[in-house]
Amino acid sequence: MINRVEKLSGTKVIITNFMSKSPLYETDFMDWLTQQKLALASQDITALDWENLAEELDSMGISEKNELKNRLIILLTHLLKWQYQSSKRSISWFTTIANQRDDLQDILNEKPSLKQYIPDILPKAYRNARREASAETGLVLSTFSEICPYDIQEILNPEFLCNTTDDFEKAM
Repeated sequence: MINRVEKLSGTKVIITNFMSKSPLYETDFMDWLTQQKLALASQDITALDWENLAEELDSMGISEKNELKNRLIILLTHLLKWQYQSSKRSISWFTTIANQRDDLQDILNEKPSLKQYIPDILPKAYRNARREASAETGLVLSTFSEICPYDIQEILNPEFLCNTTDDFEKAM
């Protein structure tokens, strides 16, 4: 049990007797999660595992950013392939582009605060996509710009580069 003092809006609040580093967290995560959910729902701060909850919240944020990056890598890879190998365009490339755009839009609509991370994530995602596009197309890496040639509005625009209406019929 630990006593902890926190400041909330300039007022000191003393939180006492809360558990830290629950062994249940290490042995049965799902049971730990259920107990933490119940403690939150009943506002029982003494039953909360503060340290592990904080770690899990941090992990959730990292996971959300990683999902954004991974989807951008897939989308950018396919946009590069679509742009640089027009003779090999396929319905598979088209559906990947369309689906990733839709999924990214959904993620950004559901979690709008993720948009603030795009300027940091996009160059990293493009670096990986460029390398992947080179490997998948057989084109030398220098074929592709070192800096992402698309901005986020273009990347997510269903009519940019791979038009989801017109190109669908052409890809068939």
